[in-house]
Amino acid sequence: MRQPPPPPPPPPPLSTSGSSAKVHLLRNSARLLNESIKAKKNNTNGNNNNNMNSNKNGYWWDVAHVTSRHYEQEQSTNKERRLTFRRIVKICVYMIFFCVVLTSAVVSKLSLFTMINAYKTIEQPKAYIIRWQVLLLIAMGIPYVLTFIHSVQLSIFFIKRSPPFFLTLWVHFVEACHTAGLSILVFRILPSIDNVTGLFILNGVCIIPAILNVFSSHRGLNQTMKILTLITDIATVLMQLCVCFIPSILPMKENITGRLQWQLPFALLLISFGYWESFTEIPLSKKRFFTWFHHGIGALKKSRPKIYVTASLLKLFVLISTAIYFLPEGIDRKMYLRIFDSIPIGFRDAATRRVLGGGIFDEHEDLFRITHEVYIPLVVQVLSSCVCYYTGRIACKVLMQSFGFSLPLTLSTLIAYIVLFFSQGFKSKKDIIALGHLFYLDKPQALGSKLVIISLIGFLLLWLSKMKITSHVWFPTTERLAVIYKLFVLPYYEPAIVEQNLLLNKRHKDETEMKDQIEPDLSLERKFPVPMIYVCATMWHETTSEMVQLLKSIFRLDSDQHARRTVQKNLRILDPDYYRFETHVLFDDAFEDDENGNRVPNRYVKQLVAAVNVAGAYVHGVEKVVEDPIKIPTPYGGRLVWLLPGKNRLIVHMKDKNAIRHKKRWSQVMYMYYLLSFKLLRRKQGGHNVSQHTTRLDTEFIGFSDFLRNLPDDKKIAAQNTFVLALDGDVDFKPEAVLLLVDRMRKNPKVAAACGRIHPTGDGPIVWYQQFEYAVGHWLQKAAEHKLGSVLCCPGCFSLFRGSSLMDDNVMRRYADKSTEASHYVQYDQGEDRWLTTLLLQQGYRVEYCAASDAFTHAPETFKEFFNQRRRWMPSTMANIMDLLKDTKHTTHVNENISKLYMFYQAVLFVSTILGPGTILLTIASALRTVFSTLTIAESYTISILPAIFYILICVKTKASTQISIGAIMTAIYALVMSMVLVATTAQILKSGFLDPSAVFLPTVAMIFIVTGVLHPNEMLNLLHGFLYLVTIPGGYLLLVTYALCNLHVVSWGTRETVEVVKTKKKKPGEKEVILPDPKKRRTTDVLNNMLWGNSNDGHRGFIHQMGDAIEQVFRPTAKRQEMLLQQIIDKLDRESGSQELRKFDDDNDGNSRDLLIVPGENDLHDNSSSNTTSTTSICNKSRNNMVNPYWSELPWLGSESIIGYLHTDEITFWQQILAKYLAPLDKDAEEERRISSDLISLRNNAGFAFFMVNAIWIILQFQCEYVSTKFTELMIDIGRPFGQQGTKVQLLGLLFMLFFASCMIIQFITMLLHRWGTFIEILASTKLFEKHRKYKLKPGSDIAGMTSQEVAEVLRELDIQLVVPPVGTAPKQSVTFQMEPIIKGGTEVHSPDYDENDDDDEIDDFEDVYIEPPIDYFDHPVVQEAADESRLRLL
Repeated sequence: MRQPPPPPPPPPPLSTSGSSAKVHLLRNSARLLNESIKAKKNNTNGNNNNNMNSNKNGYWWDVAHVTSRHYEQEQSTNKERRLTFRRIVKICVYMIFFCVVLTSAVVSKLSLFTMINAYKTIEQPKAYIIRWQVLLLIAMGIPYVLTFIHSVQLSIFFIKRSPPFFLTLWVHFVEACHTAGLSILVFRILPSIDNVTGLFILNGVCIIPAILNVFSSHRGLNQTMKILTLITDIATVLMQLCVCFIPSILPMKENITGRLQWQLPFALLLISFGYWESFTEIPLSKKRFFTWFHHGIGALKKSRPKIYVTASLLKLFVLISTAIYFLPEGIDRKMYLRIFDSIPIGFRDAATRRVLGGGIFDEHEDLFRITHEVYIPLVVQVLSSCVCYYTGRIACKVLMQSFGFSLPLTLSTLIAYIVLFFSQGFKSKKDIIALGHLFYLDKPQALGSKLVIISLIGFLLLWLSKMKITSHVWFPTTERLAVIYKLFVLPYYEPAIVEQNLLLNKRHKDETEMKDQIEPDLSLERKFPVPMIYVCATMWHETTSEMVQLLKSIFRLDSDQHARRTVQKNLRILDPDYYRFETHVLFDDAFEDDENGNRVPNRYVKQLVAAVNVAGAYVHGVEKVVEDPIKIPTPYGGRLVWLLPGKNRLIVHMKDKNAIRHKKRWSQVMYMYYLLSFKLLRRKQGGHNVSQHTTRLDTEFIGFSDFLRNLPDDKKIAAQNTFVLALDGDVDFKPEAVLLLVDRMRKNPKVAAACGRIHPTGDGPIVWYQQFEYAVGHWLQKAAEHKLGSVLCCPGCFSLFRGSSLMDDNVMRRYADKSTEASHYVQYDQGEDRWLTTLLLQQGYRVEYCAASDAFTHAPETFKEFFNQRRRWMPSTMANIMDLLKDTKHTTHVNENISKLYMFYQAVLFVSTILGPGTILLTIASALRTVFSTLTIAESYTISILPAIFYILICVKTKASTQISIGAIMTAIYALVMSMVLVATTAQILKSGFLDPSAVFLPTVAMIFIVTGVLHPNEMLNLLHGFLYLVTIPGGYLLLVTYALCNLHVVSWGTRETVEVVKTKKKKPGEKEVILPDPKKRRTTDVLNNMLWGNSNDGHRGFIHQMGDAIEQVFRPTAKRQEMLLQQIIDKLDRESGSQELRKFDDDNDGNSRDLLIVPGENDLHDNSSSNTTSTTSICNKSRNNMVNPYWSELPWLGSESIIGYLHTDEITFWQQILAKYLAPLDKDAEEERRISSDLISLRNNAGFAFFMVNAIWIILQFQCEYVSTKFTELMIDIGRPFGQQGTKVQLLGLLFMLFFASCMIIQFITMLLHRWGTFIEILASTKLFEKHRKYKLKPGSDIAGMTSQEVAEVLRELDIQLVVPPVGTAPKQSVTFQMEPIIKGGTEVHSPDYDENDDDDEIDDFEDVYIEPPIDYFDHPVVQEAADESRLRLL
């Protein structure tokens, strides 16, 4: 057998060669860098305070600011209203859970007694007793059947591990004993006693749990409390055992008493034996004697579904067998074969209500056939038990356990006793409570006056003992939205003892669980390691407003993280949602040559640098939020680093396409390897997101590769809790959206990625079309993928990826493969986000969708941008789905979330997508015949198909701009045609009636959309764009698909492409300008061609282009005022940087000269111009090294006084190696380019031909069916015959396709409902009720890390915390600052919460990987030496 390859060696740590002085020098460099930053800030603040005339706006008199009104809007936007609404909803849900659980538990108990009373009634035929027993068996067996179905589903699709043999035998033995005990209780004990005594006995099913509680260690308690707890535990055991003596106390027949004396304790012992697992998870399981139980519990958690496939069947068998065995005496068991025979009542006595049906119904009739009343208790019992169980589960999932689960279940038995006691009056002498004509309940008065008091006291004591045994249910120990196996031990419920089963089945607090109580963030141990989030955005040619959108989101994230860090550090509150983050913006093609041939950042980088403070002004309300960036030379270009106000870093990687491979996929490969392979694996022992306070480190599943499994534990934890937030350069989001995605990842370690709800923004009909399209796609398709299997695409604009999943085999490494075939260019580069998701799914991971996580991104606003974007997306989507379908066998084998049924569902959607254009043409042809009744079938088909053929020829023969222009014109024409189609379809529906398929299908689809929109109230306005979407369906599903397929060979990005201005260099003497002829130049004699298509030589645009422009202008939004305002702000910031040297002019003059008007002369202007020219010349003539002092680092718009930093040589080596292996610029091979171009055209021809042939066959088949059906009506289906209305005939093929499509819509609608319920539960769980009223004391006498009172107030207001200020007299007079600590039990020592003090105390580690001076071995590195050699050659 071939051995797996050994894991690669660990990455080298920081270089330690040389003496200790070298390490000291490196540390000093980092400290000097931070000190220089602080000194610069302090100097700036000091100058501002000392010189009131010097204003930060440039001039002392320039006091008016240009700010965006969006800042005022954003500052005034208060989340309190929305949060208050959520809290009100949560309070209502609390009450609903309490009432539903309490009512259903009481009703379940009383309906069970009703059925038992009918079962034990003597005055009825014996066959009726057997029937009542069968009904009881059905009520008790339904949970076992549901458990069997669920276990089979999990075993087939999810659970791969087989359980140990002896563990399987043990579980089967325990479950058989538990079921036998329940059967004895229900079919022998409860029918022999009254209902009140039955309620008394049902509280005694906790014998084994009570005994196990006695042996618990009671850690954390002092000696006195341990003794008291031990005494109460022993008392609870005695109270539980007292139930066994009830037969000796109650007056009964001797034969019944003797039988119950052994049956009752035996049944109670067997029932309580089934809950052993819940009470061996406490410290008892740590003792040597119970080691087997401890290991068995661990194995049982992983393979429980497979065990209960057979265990549930065994329980059914034991239940039925014991029920038959305990059949009342005198009843022949052969009567089971006659239960379906007609058996008359046979009793007339109506004096007593114990005679079922006597005197009310005809004695000669079968009671079970003449009335449905006999089945009401069964239905009520089944429904109430299910409602109680599932509602209680939901209450535990959303952390409403105490009030919505524990309290109602604890009170249910007491409420049932009160209902029996006071029904029909306390002094009523009746011994039964009549229910309808057939059923009754016993009253406590039947016991006699003396026994009533005794039973009441005993009932209360037994009820209190059950409360003590199940006291753990009052303290939640799991995270919000926990999976069921973390909440309950057994996967089923017991209808006979539903409340006792739920209380005893609730998983006991374990030491490995989080030890938080009702308020999790008051605990000082966290449940999960602190996540490290790398915010990675890719940029290229974004506009200013788009850049500002992204930077605003980053500033918000910085403020949120800073607030959480400050409160956690200074208030000593353990925030369960605390995180760390670092932002990386990767700028593609960021450099260009200036007129002197120097590589400088392009105008988009300059635009980004100015936009940083603009975005800060939106969030913080000041013009200057951050200082100038630190400039770092790198082997791939350059790096700009900002320190944000919250002490988090914003790092912009400027990529030079001459040094590194460009485009989005390679930027993603770049940050994946840099952040995950280099930074994460190189991190020192005990990285910053792994803490000693973390109590739950689940590293059992880290990944599928041997490399990940062999990592050290700290690296495993770091990799599993490191996340990459992939963003586009124009996305807008809130911190809450990121935290919701992190919650998704925490729930399941096999979740590799999670995506949020993407909202397109912009103006114009094209954007409106996309808003409806995105809404329907997320509402139905994304939700269906999430519930049925796994999401197939995590959009690159806003998705969270787990670091360990990306590091797994066949993911990150495969993602770095270079495209070598034509299909690779389509699948890999045109839709890189979908391909990355496909790789994760094929590796065995799950991808989820979180509808509550909202993000906003700019959408294309013109036909050109929209068509080019979908030209990339459509082929890539089809290629990745085909790849996944072809790999079905492997994917379903390794991925437990994807089944073959789910792959069949995707295949159905794939086929329907291919047939979409043909279906649109068929719909238009049918509408034409409805409107123009004189048209024949052939004529309507011809008129419908000819425009499509015309556009195919246009797409094949003309250039892209012409295709888009004609597509815009045809879309407008088709919109008019679709309006006609809607009118024709409405007329046809009114004419044909409700039996017409269109009359059923179209209103159903409309209602599905409306209901779906109503269930998404925040997005309901998107339904208004539904009409626009409907009339432009031919443009989206016919013309757009045609354009995408005909341009399959075009692999350029297509969007954000701008015409680069080529800066001509100065010609050398004697150099001649070479003019190349234009190969695409048209003949000037072609007058008709010029009129139609235009002449590119003179800039004339033809008629077709003018019509396309006219249509496009209709759909193009007007210029935005926001963009103009942003440009004004940026211009003002540029003027500020340019006037730094002029600020001191007023200070150098005396007071008398300040009022004089000084006009500079020509000499002054000439001198100024000369100085600028001289400075520029001096910059150009410096001796350059691109790794030491590159030319771009001294550009004034980057900050002339900003610091230049240097990388460590280990990082330079990393970039050198990865550039050589994966990211080197692609060499242009003319022969290879011709081959790829030829293969792409061939792929386009083959795919296009296959696609159009399939649609042609579909249209011809439909045409033939319609044509033949007019001649042979026997081939049509008369759908009106079942309704008595003959004559409504439809075609078989069309009906099948409509049913096919309708079934997909119904499946998506149902999954949408389930997903909306999950989203509601998620929002409910994340809403905190009494956070506003949480109070913290102020401890006088210490400083809060230099925070001012205003900063403290802002942070506390951010997190909704109310402070309790101590009396003034208790504070020392010299103390003016305070330290805050939470109110915890007096006398307890409060330890520091979980945070890295070295990271938060100061800014020393903010630039730990950047040095103000080159390291000692910096100039010896080959990359630095090579950069110096290149500079010398350039100067020569």
